[in-house]
Parts: sequence; C-alpha cells; structure tokens
Amino acid sequence: MKAPITTSMNARGRIASIDILRGFAILWVIGYHTWTDLRFPNVYPEQSDAFREITRQLGDTDIAGAIGAAFEALLRVGYLGVPLFMLLSGYSLTLTALARGTATDREWRAVPRRLRKVMRPYWAGFAITVSFALALATMQWQRHGGAPLGDYLRYGDISLKADQLFAGAFLVPRIFRNEWQFAPSGALWFVLVVVQYYLLYPLLLRALQRFGAIALVGGTLAITMLSLIAMIGASGDLLQYRSWVEMGAPFRIVEFGVGMALASVFVGHRVIAGVWTRPLGATASIAAGAAIFVVGCMIGLDDGYVSAVQWPLVIAGLSLMAMPLLAKQPGAFEAAPPMRAFAWVGVVSYTVLIINEPLRSITHTMRAEGAATAWLTLWVIVGLFPLTFLLARPLARVLGLVERESATPVTIGELVDGAPSPEGRTVASEKPRRS
Repeated sequence: MKAPITTSMNARGRIASIDILRGFAILWVIGYHTWTDLRFPNVYPEQSDAFREITRQLGDTDIAGAIGAAFEALLRVGYLGVPLFMLLSGYSLTLTALARGTATDREWRAVPRRLRKVMRPYWAGFAITVSFALALATMQWQRHGGAPLGDYLRYGDISLKADQLFAGAFLVPRIFRNEWQFAPSGALWFVLVVVQYYLLYPLLLRALQRFGAIALVGGTLAITMLSLIAMIGASGDLLQYRSWVEMGAPFRIVEFGVGMALASVFVGHRVIAGVWTRPLGATASIAAGAAIFVVGCMIGLDDGYVSAVQWPLVIAGLSLMAMPLLAKQPGAFEAAPPMRAFAWVGVVSYTVLIINEPLRSITHTMRAEGAATAWLTLWVIVGLFPLTFLLARPLARVLGLVERESATPVTIGELVDGAPSPEGRTVASEKPRRS
C-alpha cells in the first residue's frame, strides 16, 4: 500500500507547501516589477521575444548569453505569479472544505467573512498608497514648483484624480474604463478577481462535489475558452479590451477551477496523487509543466484565435510544476533554509504587495528625474527590498493576516481520516495577490 498523501502544517497552523509556493509567486511578481522599473523603457515589447532570445543565444553557442536570456525571460513573465496565487487560493479553500466535509450552505455563509478578510487589507493598502502619493506629490511640488499642487496630485506617478480614487475606494469593476485597471494602487488590482472567485466558490464547490474534478476542470476550461474566443471574435484580438480579459472571471476562471480540482484529487484520491511524490513522476511533471508553460508564453495576445489557448496552457504548466510540492509528504525539503524563507514571505505576501507598490514610486520618480541606473539599483537593494520585507510582517499582524502560534502540527491526512482539529486553526490562508 502506498503512503497516504499528507501535507503538514507549520507552527502557525499553515500548510508549508502552499506558503512556499506563495512566497515564490510574490518574489516572482516583485522581481518582475523591479526588472521593468529598472529596464524601462528598454523592455521586451512581447514576452514571446524574451523566450525566443534563448534559442537565438543557443544558436550562437553562447551558453552564458542563453542563461542570461532565460533569467530575463522568467522576469519578463513574473506577472504570471498572479494566476499561481489564484490557483493556490482555489486549492486551499477546497482543501479545507473537503477535508472537513464542509457543506455548500456553510460556504455561502462564509462568503461575507472571506470578503471582509480580503477587503480589509485592500482598503488599508488603498489608504497607504493614497497617503504616500500625497506626501510624494507635496515633496515634488516643494522642490520644483512651477504648477499648482493639484497638478502634482492628479498627474504624479500615482494619479489621485477623483475618478481614480472613486474606482479604487469602491472597487468599481475596471471593465468600465481601462484607465481604472490600476486605480490607484496598481498591485492590488487582483482583489477584484478574488472577490469574483469568492462569490462563485460555493457554486463551483457544489459542481465539484456533484460532478467531480474532471468535470469541473472541463467546465471552467470551456468557460474560459468560449469567453476568450468570443472576445477575439468581437474585437479581433485580446489587446483592445485587455482589462476585461485580465479582470473578468469568465476569461480566467480555469485557474481557480484547476486549483479546486487538485485539492479534490489530493484529498479523495491520494493513491493517484502519490504518482507526483515519486522522483520520476515529480521530474516528469515539472519538465512537462515547464515546456507547456513556455509554449503558452510564446503565444501572443494578437495571434488571432490561437491566443485563446495561451491562458489555459500557462495554467496547465503552472499546475504541473506545482503539483509535486503540493502532493509530497513534508520532509527535509520544506525544512531547508531557502524553503523556510519562501514560506516566511508567503505568509505575508498580501502585505508585501501593499508596502512594495508605493515604494516603487520612489524608483519611478528617481528615474523621471534622470537618476543613473547605479543609483536606482542601489535604492532597490538597500531601500526598496529591505523596507518592503521589514514592514510587511508588522502590517500583516495589525491586519490579522498572521495566525497565532500553535503547538502541534496537523496533517491533511489526519484531517481526512477524521482527526479533530483545534478550534481556530486554519488549513491554509485564503489570500492571493498580484503583479
């Protein structure tokens, strides 16, 4: 008999593998932001060009150049840490519900609580961003003058126009205006997508329980594909109404559905899931996932109807690469210092974005005022990164995003087998983040 699939909680009652992947995702997103800030305007116009550069370097037998191109290609698509977060959100919500036998009606009752947990930090981030923008605009006005303070507020790096403030404060669906997509805190645009998923989750869970994981993946994939095809048919590509595609659940719901399906497999079919815990299975899954991911990244949003398969391929690749870690039993890998560091970041990933986004405005302002790349890089290394991670955890504690210490680890295997779980413990955090 194969060993059951178990996923341990760490000392704070969280699943280590989920926090490790969330930590990787947020660092990937932050890396993308930093790379684009430092490279601007000399960034690749298309992500497919970044991956094709690898093959060009290999064709010239420039191994060092190919490695550098691969590193830049990964940074170029760092915004894809967001769908990884969404996948993990669907996974963690469903893992909890299935392991504890949660009924669908209870999930409906949980919706207001989940919305409060995601919106409270959102509004805190909104307030921090607006306050920072006010301070930065005032400083710029005092230094340079030449225009009323109001102009610095409306046309600064973070726009404080009335419509931007309205859209941001009330989370107005950004599909009404493309310029509202990042209003005013760019990194928190993902919250609108999370809210949609939370509202849909009880229905999706009911579908999963009634029809199974394969049907759920097939259904959410069909919704995504048909929505993308309809958009291409209406506008000719996926660029003209990009905010619709990036922020509307129908266009991307497959990411959440795949996460839910993975949780169903790991809880209900642990013998099947055990394939991903073996070295050969894990290696094959990661290799296949990486290949599928790269193929998806090389498809452009203006490649006609072919572009409709880009998102499903990216999600398939990410899920295959994540599955071995989600399925494996905890051990030395999770306890290794680098993985513990990833997990530490994963716990505070929401507040990492909240803190990092306004600090990026300093980078943008320095660049606009002609600062040399060396000075920009120095600021990022000794200022932006340290401040981001030093302030993220205190803010997470204030906002109630960090669980209390817990003495006894619990495994998903124990939960599935009916072992009681301590009151107030969570199987996993329910927070995704952005790019």
